[in-house]
Order: sequence, then C-alpha cells, then structure tokens
Amino acid sequence: MERNKRAVNKLRAITLAVAGLGFVGLAGAETPLLEVKTKRKPVESSAILEEVYVTARKREENLQETPVAVSAIGADALREAGIGSITDLQGAVPSLQFGQSGSKTPAIFIRGIGQREATSVLDPGVGVYLNGIFIARQDGQLLDTVDTQSIQVLRGPQGTLFGKNNTGGAILVTTKQPDPTEYSGGLMIDIGNYGREDVKLNGNIPLFDGKAGMRLVLNNRRLKGYFENTNGNSDFADEDRLSLSARLFWELRDDFSLDLFGFWSKQDERSVGMTCLFQNPDANIMQLRYPGQPEITNACRDSERAFSRSEYEMNQEHSEISMVNTMLALSLDWSISENYSLKSISAFSFQDGIHRNDDQDGTRVPALDSGTESLNRTLKADGKAVPQEERYQFSQELQLNGLAFNEKLNYTVGGFFSYEEISDNPFSQMVGPKGLAGVRLSYACGIGAEALGSICGLLDDTLILPLATIFANRSDLENESWAAFAQGTYSITDYLQLTLGARYTHEERKRSMTVYEVDALEFGTRIGAVYLDPVGLYSPITMFQFNNLATNQPDLPIIVNENADSGSAEWNNFTPSATLSMQAREDWLEKMKLESFMVYATYSEGFKAGGFEPKGPELVSFNPEEVVNYELGFKLDALNSRMRINAAAYMMDYEEIQVRVAEQGQRISDLFLYLSNAGKAQVNGAELETVFVLGNWFIQGSYSWTDASYEEFDANVIIPGQGEFIADRSDEPFALVPETSWSFSVAYNWLTQIGAFSSRLSAYYRSELFTGIDYLSDEFESSFIEEQTTWNFRLAWHPDENLNVTAYVNNLTDEQYFSSGFAVSALLGAATLVQGNPRSYGVQVGYQF
Repeated sequence: MERNKRAVNKLRAITLAVAGLGFVGLAGAETPLLEVKTKRKPVESSAILEEVYVTARKREENLQETPVAVSAIGADALREAGIGSITDLQGAVPSLQFGQSGSKTPAIFIRGIGQREATSVLDPGVGVYLNGIFIARQDGQLLDTVDTQSIQVLRGPQGTLFGKNNTGGAILVTTKQPDPTEYSGGLMIDIGNYGREDVKLNGNIPLFDGKAGMRLVLNNRRLKGYFENTNGNSDFADEDRLSLSARLFWELRDDFSLDLFGFWSKQDERSVGMTCLFQNPDANIMQLRYPGQPEITNACRDSERAFSRSEYEMNQEHSEISMVNTMLALSLDWSISENYSLKSISAFSFQDGIHRNDDQDGTRVPALDSGTESLNRTLKADGKAVPQEERYQFSQELQLNGLAFNEKLNYTVGGFFSYEEISDNPFSQMVGPKGLAGVRLSYACGIGAEALGSICGLLDDTLILPLATIFANRSDLENESWAAFAQGTYSITDYLQLTLGARYTHEERKRSMTVYEVDALEFGTRIGAVYLDPVGLYSPITMFQFNNLATNQPDLPIIVNENADSGSAEWNNFTPSATLSMQAREDWLEKMKLESFMVYATYSEGFKAGGFEPKGPELVSFNPEEVVNYELGFKLDALNSRMRINAAAYMMDYEEIQVRVAEQGQRISDLFLYLSNAGKAQVNGAELETVFVLGNWFIQGSYSWTDASYEEFDANVIIPGQGEFIADRSDEPFALVPETSWSFSVAYNWLTQIGAFSSRLSAYYRSELFTGIDYLSDEFESSFIEEQTTWNFRLAWHPDENLNVTAYVNNLTDEQYFSSGFAVSALLGAATLVQGNPRSYGVQVGYQF
C-alpha cells in the first residue's frame, strides 16, 4: 500500500515534469525540487500546472508575474524531454536557434540575433551563464557535461542586468545545490546505437552538523560517431567528454552563506564533418589543381553523393577538437536585514590543450585546411617554435537587493568587472596540401599573367604554375570590462508596476598579432621553380613534376613577422530599459474565468563589444553592434490552472550588425574570412508558448515567427585582374535564422501495478535556412537548407521513487537533412553543410539512493 502511494505521488511529479514545467525554486536548498499542486481527487483529474520561479531579474519571482519573455525548464523536465545538451533546447524554446560548423561549437541565435562564427576570440550575441558566471567563449560552453538543475532562456536584449554580449538574450544554467541534511547519490547510464555510452555518477555529503553539504559529480559521455568517413577509418560527429564538478554550500550563519563551485572538463573529439555541395565552377578555389589529387569539382560532387548514404568523404587528419576547461567560483550571500541582501560572485576560469582543425571544403581533396593544427604542423616541420594557446578569465560581480517605500520599490544595484587574457591564439588557412596548389596557364593569363604570351591556354594539361599559400597568425588579446547597473520595480498600485533600469559599461580591447608567411624564394628552390613576384606565382613546371610532389612534397619554409600588427580601442555604452506591467485584479480574473493574467510593454537595449580581426596580414577593426527592442507580451493561466499561454510580439532596430564575410584578395588563393559591420536591419517577430493538462494527457507547444531584413548591407568585392566594386547585399536573408519554427509534444501518463509509465511524442519544425557568407551565395539554391521536421519518442517506466528506465528514439522517421553550415559561393564555389543526426535509439537507466 505504501509503495503504491509513493508511485502515485511519483506519477503526479512525473506528469508535470513531462509537461516541461518541473522547475526548481531558486531561493535555497530547502525549496522542494518539484512542488505539485493537487486536489483530493483521483490521479486522472488532479494534475494542475505548478508555480514556476525564475531569476530573470536577478531575484526570485513567479514566472507568470515576471514581465520578461523567459522559458524555464527544471532537471526532471530536462530528463523527461530528453534534453541532454544545450542544443536540444532548440526543440523546446521559441525563437531559439543553433548553428554549427565543423568545430561543433554552438552558434546561438535568439530572435534572429547571435554570432554564427563561434571562434575563441569573437563574442557571442547570446550570453550563457553558469551559476551566475558569464561564459565568455562559445567553445567553452560544454554544458551537456554539467550537473544541471535548471535552465532559463531569456529572449530579447538583456543589456541592463546582464550587460554586453546579450543582444539576442541570455541562457542561465544552474547546477544542483547540495543538501546539507542527508547522504544521497545517483547513477545514470545511457546505452544506445552508434556506440552511445554515457555514465553520470553523483553523490551528496552533509557536513558540519547539517550546516553544509557537498555535491560531487562525474560525467562521462561517449559516442562512436554518426557518420562513416570513406576517406579514413573513423566516424564523425563523435563525442568524447569527461567532466568532474564539486559544489559546496555552507550556511556559516543564519544570515550568511558560502557557495563554492569547481568544474573541470576535457573534450577530445573529431569535428562534426562537412558535406560539399558544388555550386560555382568559376570560383577561385575550384580553378586550382592540387598535386596528386582529382579535380575538386569532381570530389565535391562525390561528397554530395556520399550524403545520400549518410557518409562523408573528408580528410580525417584535418579534423581535431580538444580542450581542457577549469573553473572555480565563489558566491557569498549576506542577508543584511529583512529588506536588504548582498551577493558577491567571484569566478576564475582557465583553458588549455586547445586544438581546433576543420576540413573546410568537405571533400577528400586537401583544398582548405583550417585551424590550429594546420599551423602547428607547418611550424614544427620548419623547426619553428609551436606556441600553445591558453586563456584566463576573471570576473567579479556585486549585487545589492533591497526594498524601500513600504516595500513598494524592489530594486537591484551592482557592479561588474571582468578581465580576460588569451595568449597565442592561432589561426591558419592552407590552400592545398601543405599549402601547395597549381594554377592553370589559361586562368593565370586571365588574371594578369599575360607576359606568358602565346602559351596561354595551350598547355593546361602539360604545364602548371605552382602557388604556395598560408594565411597564418597567432594573437595575444586582452579584454577588460567594468559596469555599474541598477534596476527597480515600483508598485504604482497593487496591480500596476513600473520597472526602470540602466547600465553603464566601459570596454577595453587590445590585440597584437604575429604573422607567418611563406619564404617564397626558398620554396621555389625546393620545388625547382622561380618565383614570379609580380603575379605571386612560380614559373611553370610540368604536370608530371607537380603530381610527383604529392609523395615527396617539401615543407613550407616560414618567415615569422613578430608583432606584425596591433590594435586597441575603448568603448563606453549606456543601455536603459523600461517595462510597464499590469496584473489583472481578482474581480477581473473572475469575469474572464482566469487564474492569472499579466500584460506588459517593454523598451530595452543591448550591445555587443567591438574588436579586431585578421584580414590576411593585417588587423581590421569592427564596431560594437547595438539593438533597441520594443515588446508587448501577456501571460495567463486558465481552465482551473490546467492551461498556460505566454506570448510576446517585438520589433527591434539592429545597427552595426557584426557579420562574417568572405573577401577575395589580389591573388587567386586569397580567401579572407573576417568579421565586419553590415549596417542596419529590422527584426520583427512573435512567439508563443502553451501547455495544456487534461487528466493524464499533457500537450505542450511553441511557435515563433521572425521577420529579419537588412536595411543596409554593403560588401567590398575584389576580382583578381578586374578590380573591385561594392556589392549591395541588403536583399539577403539573415543567415541561419528560420522565418518560422514550432515544436509540439503530447504525453500520456498512467499508473499500473508495476509502477508509473510515461510516453512522450514530440516534433520540431523549422523553415528554410540561408547559409551564405559571400555576395554570390544567395544566387545558388544549395545555399539554402530545406525546411525540416523531426520526431522523437520516449517511453519511461518508474517502478518506484528511486528507479527510472527510459527507452527513446530520436529522429523517429530517420529523416535525412542538413542542420547548418556555410556557403562561400564566389571564392570556394560550394556550400559545405553539416548533416543532421540520423535515427538513434537507446535506453537510459537512472537510480537514486
């Protein structure tokens, strides 16, 4: 009988978690994980929506009373929905989109705003916070390995309370807090196809006579890989991640507590892999030949055919992703009085063992080799020092929360400081194996080599002009920022509130760059050719000699130009916000037959810092981007707390947009990828979240519409031998931003003699995606990824409070699709896209003790 009661209680908790609303109250350790409101009726009719608490305004508030567009998901709901990584949130949160390149680093977009190039030196457009700590670099956001308690997604600029680099929004991740009262532990195992073997072990230890607790977690993720590489013996899109975390919560006094968090993770994987879709035969890279290699146009078509078999044809040795990440954070909370509290968050993080290398052309031909290791191999072969990248970050935040004017004013004031140092950050791009390619005589004549005279075009299959290329540098960067902020909410009446806020930010950026160049004269002697300086090519050699270099190719001799260029800049920014919100009075709710109703209007601003980017041998600056947001929204609970609808509509003015562009240099092999400012844009949209409870049925859905269009977007275009011009790109769609997306899930839960069962069917749809980078991309159909719908299914069994077993199938219909990528149509002549994961299945077993 007692076991059956526990099962009934467990079912009630499960049902709300399945609905996606199992959210932890964030006030303290004694707040229950899941507080389910039930009435004394049979289980089939007793489940209602719980109260959800969020910290979107840096204080605990009821979700339905918070005038911010925010989605909140707790630990149980994350597990029941099968959300194992931050990218899985895309199928559960409106207006949230993830892009990806070969490096696996998630490019996060909210409401069309983000940063598609997730390098270690570019700032994100959506801030990610772990226990209140800003994660500065997107490739350090391996949040699938942390001990997650809850995730909140704040949509729209968050420049007042969260500061710079939150132009699109913010994602707040909180880990589980230790319990100072009892010992406990848990084990979660996930076994599936494609070599899925995940293990997560956690333990909780009470300390100091119940005044403190420590939580220790080991998380190991393993996946062989989804896609076979026919040009090697390893699979791509694999996972090899290990993490350790420890969190100590200590209530030193009734009014003062300490929270110490330590985290270490290691990643050692291959890239996600790229598929080449041939586009433009006139593109520069497509014109080149490579020693001992087939025509890249044919290799690109072979890569596309491999996609139909869910395979890749890539250079396996060009794929490497690894990093070791360490973090230590200390939070201190002091309840000064009933009306005042002070919080301090100090954090230090360090990353090393960093290796990033991608086969950017997506073919078996080593046409474009980009990343850390392509540079390191070249330096090592030439006897040069091989520096190793390291990153340090320190941040300190103080928050004072208080009440005034008979508790009519609830306010937060504070300050923030951060310092970041990145040393020996490398970048390289090699064209051809070990930087060697060849130019057809006919093409060379057309771009300024007319001095070759009558042989132009007559001997393309007999003679070739060698070309040695490496764009490589390493940089030292310093980023310093401080800010002061304040926000207050004043209750004009019991139902009408006005929130005003402002933040002043000072930003300093410094970057110095060492450039690596080819010793052109020395390399000429190694290949038996004379360097022709006016055209940047070597004198012709026979195709026989050229192809023989494939098996006996000399290494590139490197010239090191220390401190070749540097830049520094400072910016000051003021980001205000204002929100007017109204909660419906009790008599209004009775007339409307609602449990709660709130409407709000918001004005907010956000900005993302500027900086410096390499463009060949020089640094070019880019300006900060700014967003102004106008938003209307409402939130309501109805049908006796069995239906919840939250919606918002917005209009954003977007200026100095930071976009990744591709530009041709003066030589055929020049392909410069760098960050620039696109001018102005307008982003309008609407989003909806809803959940409906009907007995043991739970229906949840979301919808988002994003209308993003450029008002100004000019790009500089250089064509070798023909000059340069300005291209108007304002008609292009926003890259990696779908116009519409929706998610839908339906769950059914039932109780049996052997325990509680829960089934869940979910779907996610997004419309067409544009992947272009250069000015010709929108002219090719393959620069656009087709619309996509995927289905997932889960069946969970809970025989008692401590044990749960879940069988799952992701991508139920085994849809074959591209999920992301980029198109460089004018220069590379192809779109290189990332394949979406095929159907996968497995079993998860969790046990709490």
